[in-house]
Amino acid sequence: TEVYGKILGVVGLGRIGSEVAKRAQGLQMRVIAYDPFVSSEKAEEMGITLFELEELLPQIDYLTVHTPLTSHTKGMIGEREIGLMKKGARIINCARGGIIEENALYKALKQGKIAGAALDVFEKGKPFDSPLLELDSIVLTPHLGASTKEAQKRVATVIASQVMDALKGGEVRNAVNLSTISDGD
Repeated sequence: TEVYGKILGVVGLGRIGSEVAKRAQGLQMRVIAYDPFVSSEKAEEMGITLFELEELLPQIDYLTVHTPLTSHTKGMIGEREIGLMKKGARIINCARGGIIEENALYKALKQGKIAGAALDVFEKGKPFDSPLLELDSIVLTPHLGASTKEAQKRVATVIASQVMDALKGGEVRNAVNLSTISDGD
């Protein structure tokens, strides 16, 4: 099915989710989102309307997940949430395994509730024994989205630049442990 005119639901409007939304808008998709950390003003600037997850799911043709795996997001898309989606919707997860309950997804794909899915991440490392492998309506890849030569070169360049900035006393960006970095150290 073509994506033109379809509705994309984005869960997580961070850096990656925002880029996916922008590209989807370029394909003339209507983009709506769920992200409790983004203001409606910021979303409006991006041409996106925010909804609560339960309000978003019944509207969408495609769901794409771009959120970290936390205690709040683990199992975020389960049997109940999939049940709220339109028959024939499609699900994409390139974020983290465990956000989508794979057993619920398997059941929905097998029953035809969900028309297709694409997963780049899995609940348990390598899904060699997953029943998802039996299905023709799913694409499974081994979390290789950023493994092109160009992407790896770009990552190395960005990291080197950020380390140089930090050593010169500049801004520390993308720090995992920013709270441990004190002024003047």
